[in-house]
Amino acid sequence: METTGERETSGGTTTLLFRHVRAQGGDAAVQEVLERAGVPELAAHVDDMGHWISYETRIRLFHAAVDVLDDPRTMFDVGATAIANGLDHALVLLLRTLGSPREVYRQLPRAVSKFTSTSTMRIVRLDATSATVHYRLHDGYAHSRLDCDYARGLISSVPRLFDLPAAAVGHPACQSDGHPHCVYTIRWPRYRRFALLRRRGQESVELGALRAQLEDLQLAASDLVSSDDVGAVLERITDRAASALLAPAYLLVVEGRDGDEPVVRSSGLDPDEARDLAEAMRRGDDLGARAVVVDVASTRHAHGRLAAVFGPGQRGLDQDRHLLEAYARHAAAALDLLTALEDSRREARRATALLALAHALAGARDTLAAATVVAQAMPGIVGCRGAGVMLWDAATGSLRSVASHGHEPHESQVLANATIHMDNVPELAGLITRREPMVLDVATASPVVASLLRGVGARSAIVVPLLAGDSLMGIATASWPRSMVGTPGLAEALTRLEGLSDQAATALENARLLATVHHQSQHDALTGLPNRVLFARALDDCLRATPEDRTVAVLFCDLDRFKYVNDGFGHAAGDELLRQVGARLRERVRDGDVLGRLSGDEFAVVLPSVSGEDHAVGIAIDIIESLDKPFRIDGRELRITASIGISLHTGPDGRGDKLLASADSAMYQAKQRGRNQVAVAGGLVKRGVVPSLEAELSSAITNDQLRLFFQPVVDVSGPSESGDVVGGEALLRWAHPRLGLLAPGAFLPLAEEAGLVTDLDLWALGAACRTLAGWCEESGRAMHVAVNLAGATLVDPRLLPAVRGALTANEIAPDQLHLEIVESRSLVDIPGAVERLGELRQMGVKISLDDFGTGYSTLAWIQALPVDQIKIDRTFIMALPDDDASLAVVRAVLSLASDLGIGVVAEGVEEIEQLAALREVGCGLVQGYLLGRPQPELEMGL
Repeated sequence: METTGERETSGGTTTLLFRHVRAQGGDAAVQEVLERAGVPELAAHVDDMGHWISYETRIRLFHAAVDVLDDPRTMFDVGATAIANGLDHALVLLLRTLGSPREVYRQLPRAVSKFTSTSTMRIVRLDATSATVHYRLHDGYAHSRLDCDYARGLISSVPRLFDLPAAAVGHPACQSDGHPHCVYTIRWPRYRRFALLRRRGQESVELGALRAQLEDLQLAASDLVSSDDVGAVLERITDRAASALLAPAYLLVVEGRDGDEPVVRSSGLDPDEARDLAEAMRRGDDLGARAVVVDVASTRHAHGRLAAVFGPGQRGLDQDRHLLEAYARHAAAALDLLTALEDSRREARRATALLALAHALAGARDTLAAATVVAQAMPGIVGCRGAGVMLWDAATGSLRSVASHGHEPHESQVLANATIHMDNVPELAGLITRREPMVLDVATASPVVASLLRGVGARSAIVVPLLAGDSLMGIATASWPRSMVGTPGLAEALTRLEGLSDQAATALENARLLATVHHQSQHDALTGLPNRVLFARALDDCLRATPEDRTVAVLFCDLDRFKYVNDGFGHAAGDELLRQVGARLRERVRDGDVLGRLSGDEFAVVLPSVSGEDHAVGIAIDIIESLDKPFRIDGRELRITASIGISLHTGPDGRGDKLLASADSAMYQAKQRGRNQVAVAGGLVKRGVVPSLEAELSSAITNDQLRLFFQPVVDVSGPSESGDVVGGEALLRWAHPRLGLLAPGAFLPLAEEAGLVTDLDLWALGAACRTLAGWCEESGRAMHVAVNLAGATLVDPRLLPAVRGALTANEIAPDQLHLEIVESRSLVDIPGAVERLGELRQMGVKISLDDFGTGYSTLAWIQALPVDQIKIDRTFIMALPDDDASLAVVRAVLSLASDLGIGVVAEGVEEIEQLAALREVGCGLVQGYLLGRPQPELEMGL
């Protein structure tokens, strides 16, 4: 029968009982008492004063003891010999400090709680040598006269604390007889404090209790340090607390280390009550008179708090605190020793983990492997619960999680899905700016970070940047389920994490460099596509794996007239065009196809499975059509075409090099037929996918496909707020019947390469003069028109006759025509260009230098070249008014032009603030989207 779980009778009572039985009948008598009472399991607790039993079990033990010893006075003797049989030594010392039997009897009702929770004692009369006590068993329990015998014996032994004879205890009323309570009358000899009643050689009660108490504390201390397991030691602290202070219950709260949750151990309390009391103790709340609370602390460390807890309405003795404090110091010493041992072991584990980390990082071949190794090592080195590594993507300004460890599956998934962007996480911006470790707490973090911390079950985290020199590789995160802010472990964790981050950053950098070198050896640096080596390998692998009934196709793609882009716009523009071509080709190939850049402007595609020649040709046509759309390069629109050659092979055992060479030869056939074509190896040449742009451009004038758009030039030097339109710049457009309206950047490069640009310029010259004549007639005032000329047109012998004819036919004054030339070194390299400019000026035509400030000239050339006007490039205007350097350039140009007698026009005015800044510095002529966009008709009024 299991009854020992109920906490109604203290082990102080049962210990006295068993010691008396052992003294009278030996261990056999004790075992017989246990068996007769039906509780043999109590044999392990006969000397344990901290073990409590039920009241029912207590009475059964009383009856069994009387029967076994065959002595009806047994229970009275148990109480009467309590001091001799080892009454709780701490209690003996406490009672001795009261100074006299009278004061002990006064405190006796409070001492009852140390022995039972089922009875209440009350002093109704007390003087120097006598007292009357009422002792009542609570309702719900069956009263036993043996309980009275034990109580009378215990009460009679009080004077023995002071080396006096036992008190005489009368029992005029008993609860067993129906009285509401037992009444005890007590008489004892008068106590003289300084009387020497002991015979020589006789040890005082106080000295014996002190010696026994010291032995108990030494035994408790020895027991506490007999294990190196934290859990076992904490259990023993609560279990052995009764050796210092007898109480119904005990509660121990030890603060967690390194951000861990606090550890709570209790004895005699139900879990809910223990939890509530523990939270109150951690907050520092006063638990009231029912609890004695002391610190478990040494000179080295404050571990937590220990409490002895009494029942509702009860409280311990005033001197209990001193006894519990003495015990708590022993407990703190044990925890100090255990902490030192654990720290030593932890250091050993960390040293081992660091060595293992270094070894594992040395073998990491890519950033993912290195990040995984770091995340797995962090909990053992830093002491955190969870760890993670996020890599920095400078292009998107974000961190992406790549590895984590120590989390539950759903928490790991939260991390795997996490991408932190700098624009919505202020902590990330601060980390990138300061490049220093950061402590995050869920209570103070930004919403995004707080949500992420909760998602991984963390209250706080330490984040350290992973830096390779000045480059941010990413971050390492260590998280804890509770706040680390203000804890002693924070500084140590920071130090360890910073040290680990150095190794991690180096490993990530090495892995990234290794991956970069490997990638660069097989990929084109400009487009990121596979290079010729990797492409050829992929082609060979594809051919070996091709079944008998499958056909592999190779498309060899070469851009038409790409050399002109490099020569006309520079290699930077050519490189950008190749990058955009590569990106556009990626969009057109299918999953499983292989796209590569072989060299220069040559690209190739492997189609692992096509149904036949027509299928491959259809894909090639789709690629050519995708490249026919204009590209945006440095603010200009560029158009290119491409020629594609196709070779095919069915079944395995094909030769990749031969297949690629056949496609290359077919590509040259396509170029020979006019470019922008698809040809299939083997002599069969397909028709052009679309008509050649070159052929279409040559007939654009005769087919009336050319158009002029005009952008107004405005004089803002007058009082009018919007300014006055004084002329316009003619801008050429091609109304292509298939592609729609094309801007100059889409066809002028082709026109220059094909030698058609002068025909276009001369057409524009005549059309602009006819339009100017209409403006003057409509407005009734003189206006001007600006026409752009290519370098080739400038030295063409047809130019001067065309200018004279246009001026005469339209009755236009020569100074109303402005011919614009682009600032370029070619102006001085083209023979006769400077002389031709002089001839035009002699006719009265105005010469304007366009895009001033972006070309290759020096300021000295302005004086050397015969120009009447310069147009400040829009790149300087766009930065106004905030950029002081651009404003200084504009002022300098205006000043220089004024000294040289040259007019100035500011291009690209798009904002009111830009216009205001130009007015303020004295620039009178402007043009730009703010004042008017290019339109078929000039906007006369603003």
